[in-house]
Amino acid sequence: MTHDHHAGGSAPLVYQSALPVSRTTLDLVTGLIRQHRRSIGSRWRKVTPGRQAVLALAWLRHDQRLTDLAVAHEVSPSTVRRWALEVLPLLAARAPRLDRVLARLAARGQVVVLADGTLIPTRRRTGTANRANYSGKHHRHGLNVQALTDPRGRLLWLSPVLSGATPDITAARRHRMLQRLHRAGVAVVADTGYQGWHKDLRDWPPDGLVTHDQLVLTPYKAQRNHPLTAAQRSANTVLGGLRAAVEGGFAALKTWRVLDKLRLHSRHATTLVRALLVLIQHEQRNRDLTIRTHPTR
Repeated sequence: MTHDHHAGGSAPLVYQSALPVSRTTLDLVTGLIRQHRRSIGSRWRKVTPGRQAVLALAWLRHDQRLTDLAVAHEVSPSTVRRWALEVLPLLAARAPRLDRVLARLAARGQVVVLADGTLIPTRRRTGTANRANYSGKHHRHGLNVQALTDPRGRLLWLSPVLSGATPDITAARRHRMLQRLHRAGVAVVADTGYQGWHKDLRDWPPDGLVTHDQLVLTPYKAQRNHPLTAAQRSANTVLGGLRAAVEGGFAALKTWRVLDKLRLHSRHATTLVRALLVLIQHEQRNRDLTIRTHPTR
């Protein structure tokens, strides 16, 4: 860590901090910014595309306060905010769409994905309109995001955000996830919050095909006076071990600390989530390439 200190002690201290992203990720964001500036005819700005990329990534990765970033570059916080928000749609435009993801999986012969939902915490805003963002399950305000991962826990797709009060199964239904999974011939493993989801297909015969309840695998749930049998408990253990991988996907998402408590307006949340998905998948591909190139590392 380094700092500059001016006589009199009135000037703010400026420090340097490591940014844990790969060089290829920085190059990706820099290239998108450079291309965007050319497309809009932006001739000059106070920072280069590379520096703007570093600022945006620092905000996303560390949840760095915009005021702190602005002081170091002698600009206003609103300018840094504008630079950061400019990057989000450039990345989000590269996010994979669900139908294309499922088509690729089916082409590779992958027949199972994991589904789950998570809450992105937000600030409590004034007004009755914010009540829909309160999650009774988590006892806090937030936004619901649905995710699909592969059996290893790698994020494949993230949904648009919904209010935090939306149950996971309701969110999945609004995104029509099951119908798209069924059309691609991909089964899904989910938790008890999705029990009964398979019944949606009974009212949705796409082209006269016979549907199967096994398309959705969820744990057995004990009921009053009907405890689980030994076989059902064993099945739940197996499904629990399989589903544990999805938590790794959410862990990768939440290493981007801007999601620790979202201070942006919720209208930016879907774009933010999709932008982070692009960064996560790019980092994963870069690690895979490094492992293939240097298998002994």
